[in-house]
Amino acid sequence: MSQKRKALILVLVIVMAISTLVFSSAGRTDHTLVIMGTTDIHQYIMPYDYMGDRPSPNIGLSKIFTLVEQVRSDFPNTLLFDTGDLIQGSLVGDFEADVKPLQGFDFQTIIRAYNFMGYDAVTVGNHETTDFGLEFFDRARRNSVFPWISANIRLADDPKAFFVEPYVILQRQIDGIPIKVGVIGFTPPQIMNWGRRHLEGKVFTQGILEQAEIYIPLLKDQTDIIVAVTHTGISTNPVDSYDAQENAAYYLSQIEGIDALLLGHQHSKFPGDFANVPGIDNELGLLHGVPAVLPGSWGSFLGAIYLDLSYDWETGKWEVNNGYSELIPVTAEVESHPLIEAIVSQKHQQTIEYVRTPIGWTDTEITSYFSRIMDNPVTQIVNEAQIWWAEREFAGSEYEWLPVLSAAAPFIAGRQGPGYFTHVLGDISIGSITDIYIYPNTIYVSKLNGDQIKDWLEVAASNFNTIDPASDKPQHIVNYDFREYNFDVIEGIEYIYDITKPAGHRLVSATFEGEPLDASMEFLVVTNNYRGSGGGNFPHVANNVILQTTEINREAIIKYIQSMGSVDPAPTYNWHILPVETAAPLLHRSSPNGEGYIERSGIRGLELVGVDDAGWGIYSVDLFELAEYIEETALLEVN
Repeated sequence: MSQKRKALILVLVIVMAISTLVFSSAGRTDHTLVIMGTTDIHQYIMPYDYMGDRPSPNIGLSKIFTLVEQVRSDFPNTLLFDTGDLIQGSLVGDFEADVKPLQGFDFQTIIRAYNFMGYDAVTVGNHETTDFGLEFFDRARRNSVFPWISANIRLADDPKAFFVEPYVILQRQIDGIPIKVGVIGFTPPQIMNWGRRHLEGKVFTQGILEQAEIYIPLLKDQTDIIVAVTHTGISTNPVDSYDAQENAAYYLSQIEGIDALLLGHQHSKFPGDFANVPGIDNELGLLHGVPAVLPGSWGSFLGAIYLDLSYDWETGKWEVNNGYSELIPVTAEVESHPLIEAIVSQKHQQTIEYVRTPIGWTDTEITSYFSRIMDNPVTQIVNEAQIWWAEREFAGSEYEWLPVLSAAAPFIAGRQGPGYFTHVLGDISIGSITDIYIYPNTIYVSKLNGDQIKDWLEVAASNFNTIDPASDKPQHIVNYDFREYNFDVIEGIEYIYDITKPAGHRLVSATFEGEPLDASMEFLVVTNNYRGSGGGNFPHVANNVILQTTEINREAIIKYIQSMGSVDPAPTYNWHILPVETAAPLLHRSSPNGEGYIERSGIRGLELVGVDDAGWGIYSVDLFELAEYIEETALLEVN
């Protein structure tokens, strides 16, 4: 915690103490309520990285519970909430859903842990509904001793009815005084696109702000305080934009009546990640004056909101005077709680055995260190496997004559920090495949023409910043606010980006077998259910799906590698960035470990120039030298 933040909190404590003396003499007393929150746990119950098959000391619900017990010991009045995305994510979730599916009265290990920890309410996240289907979620809901909430998902066959309760009113006591706490939940409305195959015809969604404006005033009339437990993050884009509708907290905090905000979905941190934004106090953790917390993901932080309340003994009314929030980090020093470990122990061991199942071998170093600036082995292996799968799937069908393309993105490419990159070499196990393809997506196939594919690539090119060649300041090539899982690489065509052009005009060449792509050319493009259902807001893809399968993309990759025995996913370098002269260096941030990969692979045009305070390796990029390396390597591959 910064010295400035400590000073601010000390001032608040002093003000609270003085207020207590004044209010007590006037028939009022002051009290503190601590609202704890978790989000995006994604079945990471143990402090363990299943993809890397190694302990991970800075994550895990078992460590979060140790922090929860500590807060409960320090403060007599507490609540505990979660904003969703808990039943899917780590290989424990996949094991229970797909590898050894739950049967009969079995229910998810994460639900057993949440029940034991004493959660007061949990919001439906997008992954609760989009990945394993509503039956899997319903099993979780039925076995939960806490309520699930969401005020913007309704039933398709009964539009007035909600999918789960829109809100709950908790009857609690603070220092022996009764209080009614209204708790309302919200879910990204885009789940109808992301999980169309599971949700269409069963539920529908409404806008977060639209529903909040209806139900917050209703709750205010029935409760003493209102806590919004929302699976949404923070976006300052225009209120009607796709991103702000998905991450609506910036505008949600401006709706009168909300006293505290627990956020999620973005895997970001608040307080912390949103400095120098109008309306946001990044020191005290306030959104337009409302205490808010966004506690990362995978159990990396426990969020805590401290509310200063006063109770008027004459009127029987509660009042929120002020508050602030903080993130309590999970560190190596935090002990993993033995009781949570006991709950997950058996499933944890079964998952590790599954992770270690060998399926093949590679001499090619499969990494994502530079996947956002050059073709790479990670998307290559995925695309090769998806094309292999599709050629067999469509053999003898009406589509057999169409060329097959494949789209894949580098999923693990820095989103969680400088240590979050794919690296596979030698033995390939089930865990290795998850390191390559983290999500349990299913295969979708669209039929698109050349012009539609060019539109697809233009959206993917939002991965890049617009470079000003005349700028005398170093410029980063990549727009790090653009999620790497939306940077699709399409195999089977050749294309070039000009990053000096503005968004929407960066694709300067796209060909198939030497001929420019146009509307007369038709292709099958293998992708996943997220993209095929509208995820990422890519044009044309969802409207032209010809095949929706329940085949998991990862399973196709596993089968491909098993059939080959050993694989060599050397990049074809079918795409590259057009070289440009700049007045100052071009930069890219990645893992410092990328330096060794550059040396081992003989890549030219990339050089580590330093490591910043956050641990990122900063690389200078010479696009001309990189283009020469790519051209020479591609020629060697052809020959």
